[in-house]
Amino acid sequence: MRWRQFLTPVRSVDAHEARTMLDADPQIQLLDVRQEKEYQEEHIAGAKFIPLASLDDMLGEIDKERPVLVYCAIGGRSRVAAQLLAGKGFEKVLNLSGGIKAWNGWKGFGDYEQGLDLFMNAENLQEVLEVAYVMEKALGDFYMDMASRVSSPKVANLFSKLASVEDKHSKTVAERLQAVTGNAPLPEVGPDAAPEGGLSTAEYMHRLGTDTESPRDVVDFAMALEAQAMDLYSRAAENAPDDSSREALERMALEERGHLKHLAVLMDSLV
Repeated sequence: MRWRQFLTPVRSVDAHEARTMLDADPQIQLLDVRQEKEYQEEHIAGAKFIPLASLDDMLGEIDKERPVLVYCAIGGRSRVAAQLLAGKGFEKVLNLSGGIKAWNGWKGFGDYEQGLDLFMNAENLQEVLEVAYVMEKALGDFYMDMASRVSSPKVANLFSKLASVEDKHSKTVAERLQAVTGNAPLPEVGPDAAPEGGLSTAEYMHRLGTDTESPRDVVDFAMALEAQAMDLYSRAAENAPDDSSREALERMALEERGHLKHLAVLMDSLV
């Protein structure tokens, strides 16, 4: 390894600028260079995970033609990683100043393989869309069920609104699926179907300590689900069986990012 590459200057951006750039350019690749346990605890949703010690051997997994935003815990390791990439010919490399500690946006949790088993047996675009449809529909059904269970009319109305958003999204996925299958019947969504992100709603609620009678807790819960879904779709895209499946999953990830923006506005109205 040549130490000169670590002297290559790279630009650092703060968390606000990083959020703005990610919102404006979906081509930016997020790269997490921390250790596995750090990644499992929390990570920026949609980030690719390559520990710094493995980066030099895994450069082929990063698209040289697309911008790369690198982050770690507080910015030290990511600066080294960014300099390494720049020294290897990556021309559009940014370092997240302050690392994930400074990040105030969407986050995921769990190991890199979490939820990917749902797509493991998907061999083509149809099967990928079937999995996505079931996840989206399952979450909408959960929200509708919660709307009938909570005692607060305000929270019930909130759950109904969330259900409406998911219903629209699942219908969009259904249209894409039926365009592929020639309007074949849609997959059935049973009570045990995994919602967005691949974990059960009970697991999310337990982790977040969600009070289902609190509007802010409910929106926070919904944002966590959307972030986890964006994260899963992004990771699944990297393992997609073909280009059309990869493009569909990347599109789903972008749509989840759009949902997060709407939920952020909703959260601001509740604060």
